[in-house]
Order: sequence, then C-alpha cells, then structure tokens
Amino acid sequence: MFELEIFSQPGADKENEDYVWHAEIVPGVSLIIVCDGMGGLSHGAEAAKLVVHSIAEYIQSHYKTDSPDQSLMNGLKYANDIIATETKRHSSKMGTSVGLTLFADNRCYYTWLGDVRIYHARGENVELLTRDHLAIESNHSFLSRCINGKEFRTSPEAAELNTSSGDTIYIATDGYYLHNEVGLPLNSATAVDDDATIVRIRMR
Repeated sequence: MFELEIFSQPGADKENEDYVWHAEIVPGVSLIIVCDGMGGLSHGAEAAKLVVHSIAEYIQSHYKTDSPDQSLMNGLKYANDIIATETKRHSSKMGTSVGLTLFADNRCYYTWLGDVRIYHARGENVELLTRDHLAIESNHSFLSRCINGKEFRTSPEAAELNTSSGDTIYIATDGYYLHNEVGLPLNSATAVDDDATIVRIRMR
C-alpha cells in the first residue's frame, strides 16, 4: 500500500511533545496521526498522546458505521471531549495541534486542527493541502483552532484526494517545516531547539 518513514526529534533539553501513531485499522485501511502538544501549556506531551489514542480509539470503533471523512471529524470531536475532561482533572489548560490521514481504496482522507501541515507530492511538485489555523494579535501569533477541550465553534474540515503509485504524503509539525524543506531526504533534517517531526508516506 505504502512505505512509511518517520523522523522525530525533541528540542533542546526537553521531552518531545510531538507524537506519532499509525496502524492498519481494518485490512486495506490505514490511519496515521501526528500531534504537536502545546509547549506553552501544561502536560503538552500527555495531551498529544491522549489525543492520538482517543482519535484512534474512535475511528477503529466507528469506521464501519461512519463514512471515512465523518470518522475523521468525529474522532477529533471525541478527542476534544476527552481533553475537556482531563483539563478539569488537572485543573490546568491542555492542548495540541493534530493532522491525520486515512488511506483506503487509493484515496487519502485527511483533516487537521492547528498548525500541523499535510502535503502532497507528485513528481517534483509539493503541494500544501492544509492551511494553518493561526491568528495574529499584537505581532504575536497563536492557534485559532486546536484540540484544547473547548467547544468547537465550527465543525472540523475533512477532504480527500486520489493517490497514485509514486505519490508521497507528508505530515509535519512546525518544528520541522519552519527549519527544513519538505520533500528533501529526512536524514538531511537540521537539528533545532524545537520538537521536529515529519512522516513520509510513499504510495506503492
């Protein structure tokens, strides 16, 4: 179906708050999730892991009853409810950006919240499929959408694209794409002070 390659490294002197998960949830259907825990909040690494496994749990349980795009969007909502419960338990804010892809029948279904990016490469052309959910105020940028336990004002978006043999899908956190060119060999990545993660999915 595809070849998978993962590059992930922590920033200087701290725990890696990026988290990657992938599995074949039913024969011929694979799910890949990347989370980037918000370092400015408490429990960033815990939030990333909790969101990844909550999304995976929902999609694995509902894939046969939901359509692929519905399962992705509902998985985000389910994970957001879990984070809401955890923020109350910890009495602190938790949050994470997320990007996820589901591969089935030569199609890639995808969704995201925050600034985890998803790219599609065919030949030498690399296309950004997502747009960062960022807002700017007083010359400072912040996430306008993410999983943080607060009610979604609008439903998450989901999209799909047809894939062909030789196509490549990338899922990358900002610690990677702000310092490295997406599409270059992963072993050429530059070490930075921020957590940096990229997943390369090359279709067979």
